[in-house]
Amino acid sequence: MADRPTIVSGLTTAPALLDPAAVASPSAPEPGAGVGAEAANVEARRRVEGAVQVLLIEDLPRVQQILRDVVEEPSLYEVCAVADGEAQAIADFDRLQPHAVIIDLKLRQGSGLGFLQAVRARKLAVQPLLIVITNHALPVLETACRQAGADHFLDKSRDLGRLRGLMDQAFGRA
Repeated sequence: MADRPTIVSGLTTAPALLDPAAVASPSAPEPGAGVGAEAANVEARRRVEGAVQVLLIEDLPRVQQILRDVVEEPSLYEVCAVADGEAQAIADFDRLQPHAVIIDLKLRQGSGLGFLQAVRARKLAVQPLLIVITNHALPVLETACRQAGADHFLDKSRDLGRLRGLMDQAFGRA
């Protein structure tokens, strides 16, 4: 029974997360979550004063350190917390309200997709920058993540070098 997928809000989560056939089609975006909301998010991100607070969601300590090395820069970007599971990530997100979140899909507990759904369900006035990083960059997973609210979807093995550039662009720090 441990290998059976769990369905949460119409999306399949771990352990079947990496099986494209198991990822159910997510629901359509909320009404009003279109161009106007995106413009408000862009403007709010550019007004962040001080260091941008970044939550890292990654289960492997070595990759956590690599991400910290890529992201952190004094007075620009500060990693405010590192979570290795979905429940811990949601608790850290609610407690810290970070400006940006870097999310791995496969976690020690739960999934990055479950985290995205939880953030989307909060219907925040200003959404944080949500960047998914994964070693499983399948088109069906990218579609599911983007429909769940991800701003960017990166392949860890190829796209990690783009991470800071995307953050600089989003927060007007280029």
